[in-house]
Amino acid sequence: MKDAFFFLSIAGLGMSVAGLAGLVSAFRRGEDAWDRVELWRLRAIARLSFTCVFLALIIFPIFALLGEQATSIRLTSAAIAGLYVIEIILALRDRPNWPRRAWMIGALLPDGAFGLFNIVNIALGLTGLLEVALLLRLVHPVNLFLLVLRSFEPPIRPS
Repeated sequence: MKDAFFFLSIAGLGMSVAGLAGLVSAFRRGEDAWDRVELWRLRAIARLSFTCVFLALIIFPIFALLGEQATSIRLTSAAIAGLYVIEIILALRDRPNWPRRAWMIGALLPDGAFGLFNIVNIALGLTGLLEVALLLRLVHPVNLFLLVLRSFEPPIRPS
């Protein structure tokens, strides 16, 4: 399979980001209780990172079964597009738990755009578009990790 190293690299990056979520939770042990948003972010980092790992690896068994790269790319793109649709549906179902509506545009608009991006690749079957799609999929948990870091305020010793 062409560009196998890239798919394995994305899987490795996804595992690394998931591990960073564990690191943050270990550092937060002594602090006050987590608020709902921080806890949601930490769980989402792990879930989205592991999802990215599996999406990056799923192309290998598909290719092994079909033996044709373009079809394997189309099916993987379809899986990613389907996942974005599921994410949007779950986010809409979870609206009552999040009273402010501002997050919806920031969450649903990119998910919809990335889903459409993958739908286009179902028709085209381009390796490069699948690689970009996997990178875009990894951006969400990385962004959540940065938001968790920003909210992290450990006690500081006086100098």
